[in-house]
Amino acid sequence: MNLGLEGKVAFVSGGSKGIGRACAQLLAAEGCKVMVAARNSDAIEQTVAALRDAGGIASGVIADLTRPGDVQRAVGVARQTFGSPDIVITNVHGGEPSDFLDGDADAFLNAFQNLVMSVVHLARATVPHMREQRWGRLLTIGTAAAKEPAPGLNLMAATTARAAVVTLNKSLADEFAVDGITVNTLATGWIATTTMLEEVGRMARERGMAPDALLQRLTKSIPVGRAGDPQEIASLAVYLCSARAGYINGCLIPVDGGSHRSAW
Repeated sequence: MNLGLEGKVAFVSGGSKGIGRACAQLLAAEGCKVMVAARNSDAIEQTVAALRDAGGIASGVIADLTRPGDVQRAVGVARQTFGSPDIVITNVHGGEPSDFLDGDADAFLNAFQNLVMSVVHLARATVPHMREQRWGRLLTIGTAAAKEPAPGLNLMAATTARAAVVTLNKSLADEFAVDGITVNTLATGWIATTTMLEEVGRMARERGMAPDALLQRLTKSIPVGRAGDPQEIASLAVYLCSARAGYINGCLIPVDGGSHRSAW
């Protein structure tokens, strides 16, 4: 299937590892020119080298996408290297674990700054070009916890901000649909990224358990019976960024192995 992505410029934040890297790999394989943005220079270099070795066109930029100045600079590097981004994938981590009474107001402010404002900054930096050409794709790698918070994970600040991102993206979708721009959010479940496995390890140490035992307990209720693979997220992400997905807009789409309980 031709997804119509040949020659498109894709900006992938958090693109040096996990789901972001998987998205960058598949976008490059579809013929996109991929700009990988992340904070770790070594991870960026490794990812870009892997994309090029596979025959893709890729470059990288060090940036903290929670900082407006870094967003402007990173998008500027993408523009100078490949042209203005046609596709933007936002994949930013944020929000430290805490109970409601143990944390403070800054935990919520920081989560909002990291998760919500990173989307705002990237959209403001890239939507004008998309509107001008009357085509664009904005996609956020989010979490199913935005709709159905998982009990016992103590991620109240992050979950609250994740829900705000869904509302923001729906509002952006409504405003810019007439310009040929789609805006969607992926509601991921337990995906076996390095970050997720590190978090499981932290939780296991707190509970005096082996990480594998805790992961098995956390995923046993998932109908497919396992954690997901980053490629399983990336495959849908790339489709949503394609020319064939122009009628999918303003959606929160679960990719969680069937963990969500509602039928609609």
